[in-house]
Amino acid sequence: MRKNAAQIGIAAMSSPQSKAPQDQHRSPFMSALQITLPLLVVGAWCVWDLSYQWSALVDYRFGWLVWMLGAFLAWERWPNRPREDSPTSLVVPLLMGVVGLVFLTVSELYRMGVARTNMTSFLSSVSGCLFAMSFILAGRGPRTLRHFLFPLLFLFLSVPLPKIIWNPIVLSLQSMIAVLNVEILAVLGVPAERQGNIIRLGSQWVGVDEACSGIRSLQSSIMAALFLGDLLLRRRSLKLFFLGAGILLAILGNVLRSLYLSWVAHEGGTDRLTLLHDTAGWSVLVFTFLGLCVLAKLTLVLERSMDSLRQLKAST
Repeated sequence: MRKNAAQIGIAAMSSPQSKAPQDQHRSPFMSALQITLPLLVVGAWCVWDLSYQWSALVDYRFGWLVWMLGAFLAWERWPNRPREDSPTSLVVPLLMGVVGLVFLTVSELYRMGVARTNMTSFLSSVSGCLFAMSFILAGRGPRTLRHFLFPLLFLFLSVPLPKIIWNPIVLSLQSMIAVLNVEILAVLGVPAERQGNIIRLGSQWVGVDEACSGIRSLQSSIMAALFLGDLLLRRRSLKLFFLGAGILLAILGNVLRSLYLSWVAHEGGTDRLTLLHDTAGWSVLVFTFLGLCVLAKLTLVLERSMDSLRQLKAST
């Protein structure tokens, strides 16, 4: 009996449950610090690199706001983070880190040898994202990464797109706005002719440039739709619906803006057009913002109605 008791005691002492891992003795603050500190370093480096583009490019002056909103979304997710998660094997984080290091090396060599461009900032941001994902996987695990993935990807709204992606988007918007403008003017009885991205109104000319194509209001609408959708809505389908509605709202606002400026040029000439150009641009932003607020309220009511209907069906 004594021998059996001794064997049981030795087995209990050598069992994994009797060995309290060191992680259980670490304070929650130190455990969180080991993950957040590398993420803060990567984030600070990305902001430093992108700040040059935010200062130089008018279309990305809202970069600081994107990062503040992204930090707020991560803060909102923090209390509901997965409590039970296990780090993955080091193979996947190491591979992600190596790929990120390659992107970073290419970006920095081109920046030092040629110039700082949209492509270099884009590659640097991709590498920073890969570093952050590898830290989360190695420190916490895949469940934590999935939980914070949206705020991480949300930050890419502040990253300037390379010209190979940016130019087709802008040119497509310019062409679409010009075509719709000419067609609507024809219905209204105003003779108009489209020549590329320029609308000819008799002796007057109205150009649809990058600003008039609605790229800024489209970016703002996408940012606001993603932020409000993630903050207010739970259903993924309604989040996608809200994003699509926000994009259509921004396009509609810029069609109305271009149509209004064309009408002003037709009635009042170039001087009148120049006087009202900036006012029309700000009006589109206000229109898009108010429209998104109304859409958010209606979508939220729709989601609550769907939840109530679901509960009613379940009860019956």
